[in-house]
Amino acid sequence: MSADEAVAQIQAGTAQVMAYMTEMGVDPKLMEVALSYDRSDMRYLSASEMAEMRVTNVAVTQSPVDTSQVPTSSNPAPVPDVNSKQELEGAAVAFIKGLIEHHGDNADLALAEVQSSYAPTVDYYGKLTDLGSIIQDKRNYFERWPERGYNVRDGSLMVSCANDRCMVSGTYDWIVRSLPRHKQAKGVANFSYTISIGSNPKIVAETSKVLR
Repeated sequence: MSADEAVAQIQAGTAQVMAYMTEMGVDPKLMEVALSYDRSDMRYLSASEMAEMRVTNVAVTQSPVDTSQVPTSSNPAPVPDVNSKQELEGAAVAFIKGLIEHHGDNADLALAEVQSSYAPTVDYYGKLTDLGSIIQDKRNYFERWPERGYNVRDGSLMVSCANDRCMVSGTYDWIVRSLPRHKQAKGVANFSYTISIGSNPKIVAETSKVLR
């Protein structure tokens, strides 16, 4: 199997899982947790995590209802605004795509983008990390590789929005170079970001994995 075929197979599998999770009402954050661990690792969810991410259902005991007091007619349930949902998903994709491609700017501009785009605390590669530490981690990488280029594959992008959060995942091609060290590297990576939606969207989770 070629590298491109492997990437396509991974994308197809991830899309199927995301579709099933959305259908079952599971929080997209569960996929973030799964992608932050290697296939050889095992991670058990706590009862509170399963409840928070809606992996388990809790039966609610209800008191008997006097049907004689129930109105014979009721207002219909609101119909989701499809256009609003599509606009939200499109904005989330544009936000993440722009962030990744801005990583190819000079270090000062790239770090300024990180500063304005991330929440004070982020689930950063499976670990809660403060913004200052994230900026330092990215500064170290930018200094090691002064020349960087990223190209997000539009066909790989997937987005799922629920409970004021959007998860955007996909694949990008990358190339980095350091002339002083006479080094260059390039490859393909999968990524996953979760955005807290609001008047000032912020990234609350990030993970990625180099495929080759």
